[in-house]
Amino acid sequence: MKYEDFEEEYKDYENMTFTLSGIVVKVNEKSLDVMGINNENDEVNSLYSVSLAKEGNIGFKEGQEILIYFDGMVLETFPGQIHNVGKIEIIKEKSETEISADVLRFYNNSEDKVEVKISELTNKGLTIEITDRNEIPYEYANEYVIYKEVKNENYTGVGEKIGEDTENSTAGYTGTGTEYIWEELEKDEDIDIKETIEELRYNLPNMDSEFAYIIVGKKIDWTPVYGKLEDGKYRIIFTNLGAYTNTFRIQIEFSVDGGNAKITSIEKEF
Repeated sequence: MKYEDFEEEYKDYENMTFTLSGIVVKVNEKSLDVMGINNENDEVNSLYSVSLAKEGNIGFKEGQEILIYFDGMVLETFPGQIHNVGKIEIIKEKSETEISADVLRFYNNSEDKVEVKISELTNKGLTIEITDRNEIPYEYANEYVIYKEVKNENYTGVGEKIGEDTENSTAGYTGTGTEYIWEELEKDEDIDIKETIEELRYNLPNMDSEFAYIIVGKKIDWTPVYGKLEDGKYRIIFTNLGAYTNTFRIQIEFSVDGGNAKITSIEKEF
C-alpha cells in the first residue's frame, strides 16, 4: 500500500500529542462521560464529555480506567468537551479510583424522581416533606433563606435615552428595570439557622420499591431568626452547594394575607 492510503488516518493522529486519564462514568451512543484522574495541571474528579474515536465503542463500560489521546482542545463548558479524539485505550477494566457519589448523582439523577410537599404553612413556619426515589439520593440542606418582594427604590418606569432623535428616526431607550425585587429579610445573626429546623424523618426505606428510597421531613420555625412574617409575598430557598450539581435548590414562593399563608409555587433546580 502507498502512503496516500494512510494519509488521512495519519493526519488524524499526528496532532494527538495530549493525553487524559479518566474513569468511564457513562457510555453514550457517540461519546463517553468521563471523570478525570491523576492528570497534570488538572483538578482531580474533573468531568468531561469525550467523543468516541473513529474506532468507536471498543467495549467501554462504567468504571473502566481509560487513556484518551487528543489534540489538547477542551471546550470550557461544564462538563468540559473533548471532540478531536485520536484514540482511547482501556487501561484497566476496573479502576482503583472510585467514582464519587456526587459525580454519579450529576449524571444519573433526575428531578422527576424527587417530590416536594408542604403539609403545613403559616406566617411562623412550615413543614416540608421530600421523597427522593433516585438510586443515590441527594443530600438535603439544613439551611434556608427567606426573601420578601419589595418595591425597587431605583425603579423610575422610564428608561435612559440612547442617542439622539434625528429627522428620520427616534432615539431608543434602555430597559426600565424591575418594579419589584426580592430582598432578604432582616434576621438575627446570633442564632444558627439550623437550630430552627427539626428533623422529622430521615432515610425511611420503602422495601416494596426496586430500591429503598428516602423520605426527608423538616419542620421549621423561623420566628427566632426572621420573626413572624407580615402580609406580603415571600420566597424561602433551601440551597445545598455540591461539587457537580453547582447548586441544588428547593424554592417555595408563598403569600401572607391577614396572617394566613398560601403557597404560590414550588420549584426544584438541580
